[in-house]
Amino acid sequence: MGRMASVLITSAATLDSLDVLVNHGGAAEETFEGALEGAARVLQAYLPLLERSAAPVVVNVSGPQDSPSAAAVNVVTVQYAKAFPRMRINAAEQNTGAVERMARIGPDGPTGGYFAE
Repeated sequence: MGRMASVLITSAATLDSLDVLVNHGGAAEETFEGALEGAARVLQAYLPLLERSAAPVVVNVSGPQDSPSAAAVNVVTVQYAKAFPRMRINAAEQNTGAVERMARIGPDGPTGGYFAE
């Protein structure tokens, strides 16, 4: 996770703003702590760019609903959604249409939720 996050964070320095972030930072982690740290680290790195967007959207991709990674990603999702109410921040189960559906929501869409097919 550390190397992937470093590459993503480095690439963020070349952008002016970001409308949609699909965050896989915690999806592949097997422990609650690893998924929590991974999801939060990537989201934190892109927050300045998201804040410059007119309608920022974050989709935190998680593992299957009953996994430790899903629980951790849900915690990150809810906390960041509360802290940044202008952003639409949701979690979606990996390998489902919910990821794309949540990436396309508008400024009046849901926030702080978990979505799966």
